[in-house]
Amino acid sequence: MEEKTFLTMGVDSFTLLDLLRRAAIYKGLKLLENASRACSEPIKEYALDDNLLAVLAKHGIKQQARPDCNHEIFTLVDHNPQETITGWVPSNYWNFKLLNDDKRKFDLRVTLSVDFMLSLGKRGIMFLPQARGSFVSAGDLKPNFRIFKALVECDNNAPAIARELAASDGIFLVTWTEFGLSGIRRLSDLFAEFVNQNETIMRLGRKGEVFNPAPYPHWQSGEELFITEPAQPKIVQAWRMQLNEYRACLVV
Repeated sequence: MEEKTFLTMGVDSFTLLDLLRRAAIYKGLKLLENASRACSEPIKEYALDDNLLAVLAKHGIKQQARPDCNHEIFTLVDHNPQETITGWVPSNYWNFKLLNDDKRKFDLRVTLSVDFMLSLGKRGIMFLPQARGSFVSAGDLKPNFRIFKALVECDNNAPAIARELAASDGIFLVTWTEFGLSGIRRLSDLFAEFVNQNETIMRLGRKGEVFNPAPYPHWQSGEELFITEPAQPKIVQAWRMQLNEYRACLVV
């Protein structure tokens, strides 16, 4: 079904990928394309020398011996209190391998970046600071933020966005309003409001046959759409007309 002409991608409607790109650009970052997760390109890389390891140790992130690895793995562990989730073991350590050309030195590189996450409740995109090691990295948010913050705060040449993230509480929000999309909503949420709990109309929307634009395009191998505030009344009006036309066709 062809989209109505009043919907223009990048103007009236956006995919989640579009929104992530806009949020990243707004803060001077670039979305890492074709990645397995929504994340930025690297912000800065640090080679952990003795001075930086001492800085991290002051923040409770210390080397821990790994007797099971025959001294071929260097492990940093965040010894600060961790979030406890029943059934889950905290992911609070980084492993580093030996350099290929030197059996006495480890590849102690840590790259700072950001993971992006949609927050409908907070109406924006959350920036989650990450500190990726050269081999195995911590997965939990707090350990990542602690090492991110520690490295940035001792670096006079850290990029401005890194300093801004380090000064946060570990979850940095960029709202729709900040990058010019105040009032944007998911198309599916707009449709749910339109049907007002009428399950019959909801089923029609799920089939993707009556309504244009289809309220659930991502169910037909498309991408979920987000609609700007000025375009929302036009879509509701179009849906109402389409529903009336459909009802008229049922009359014999």
